[in-house]
Amino acid sequence: MSTLRKRLSLLALMAALLALPGCGVSLEGASDGGNAGPVEQGASNPASAESASLPQRPVGVIRIDGKAQGSLTDSLIEEYGGDAADASFDVESSDEAAAFEAFCRGEADIVDSARPISPAEYAACSANGIEPVQIQVASDAAVLAIENETDVGVDCLSVPDVREIFRAASPVTNWSQVGYGDRPAVGPNALPIKVAGPDARSNVFGFFGSAVLGDPDPSPVLLRGDYEAFPSDRGVRLAVAGSAGERARAEQRGESERVLRDLEAVLDDATRAVAIAEFQVEKGIEDGRTETTRIADTERLEDAEAKLGELSEELELAEARARLDEVAAERVAERYGTLGLFRFSFYELWEERLRPMEIEVSGEGGPECIFPSQSTVTDASYPLSRQLLLTVDLATMREAEINDFLSFAVANSDRVAIAHALVPLPEEVRNTELAWLGGESPPDVVYYPPSQVEEDSGASG
Repeated sequence: MSTLRKRLSLLALMAALLALPGCGVSLEGASDGGNAGPVEQGASNPASAESASLPQRPVGVIRIDGKAQGSLTDSLIEEYGGDAADASFDVESSDEAAAFEAFCRGEADIVDSARPISPAEYAACSANGIEPVQIQVASDAAVLAIENETDVGVDCLSVPDVREIFRAASPVTNWSQVGYGDRPAVGPNALPIKVAGPDARSNVFGFFGSAVLGDPDPSPVLLRGDYEAFPSDRGVRLAVAGSAGERARAEQRGESERVLRDLEAVLDDATRAVAIAEFQVEKGIEDGRTETTRIADTERLEDAEAKLGELSEELELAEARARLDEVAAERVAERYGTLGLFRFSFYELWEERLRPMEIEVSGEGGPECIFPSQSTVTDASYPLSRQLLLTVDLATMREAEINDFLSFAVANSDRVAIAHALVPLPEEVRNTELAWLGGESPPDVVYYPPSQVEEDSGASG
């Protein structure tokens, strides 16, 4: 639990809110698997007697519950502490389900989560007159990528494919076992599959383990035995794509071998030239040639020996280069087909070296493959993405101290997200949320149709 005191100037707040920009963009998506929750503008319920029976919010206290992995809330609260405002923070780090339960009972003002409120949780809130509004502050995603300009016969994987590739005791040893297409599973053209990724300390490891492997607190024992774990994104990148220098060396292997063969042939000629020159020197002595002729024979021998020495040095260098190029080519061949697990922000920095896998989703027209991008990660249409959300009741959101903190959080979220290696909000989304908070446009209130609530309640039960 952490508490931070802030002074609140209502006059300053109102002036700030009037100056906020805004435009109309709705966050869209699916329901409860880490994707964006369905939201409908203006789908709010009228205040009811149920909400009046909820616990009264303590004056001057902002109650936050939940703590998503990679959450920005602690950093935002710490920075907000420098403002001239008077509010304290009561922060609980419950799991997301418990945090939403507390929120729907009126015991928390804001839920810090990496998933939207579920239909069943929405129904519990709605029964108590609570109208959830979800404010996004950042996004995150896991990207699966191979080396760029390589072809493993697959460019789209389903989530079950990914689970089968990475899970402990995985039967997947070859790229022909996943994705689509008819590719050889055995023989010289079969391509083994290898995997690499971050160690258990990484946020993306935790998110991936939870979203794909189904464990909210994942550990390395959940992964296949030959999973290569690295303490940094750079280590994963090198395991997948190597370095530019190594690739260049591998590509010049053929040329270095040709140069080596040519030098060996020239060296043979130079060795013969030295032998001939030595014979001529000895022959000149035996034949009693003139001194001028013997001097010329000796000079020819010295020139041939000097040339042989130069060529010998060149050959040593060429042999060393050829060995380095051969080792580089072997390393490139060895890692060919390695699939790496990356956080999206790192992938973006190295997208010219990495080729991401698209991830399949089920659409109305059949399966669709989604490419990881700023857009698909922000709106959570990319299946291996998550939104960092602050969920608040519509009525509570309008209260001065809550509104002031959320406005600060959204306005500063891009800088804080970048500092935490997360995906910042696009300017359009950020301005839309600021317009909600500034009263310039009605916020999108979460709404699930009764059929979806019943389906989710049945699945939960």
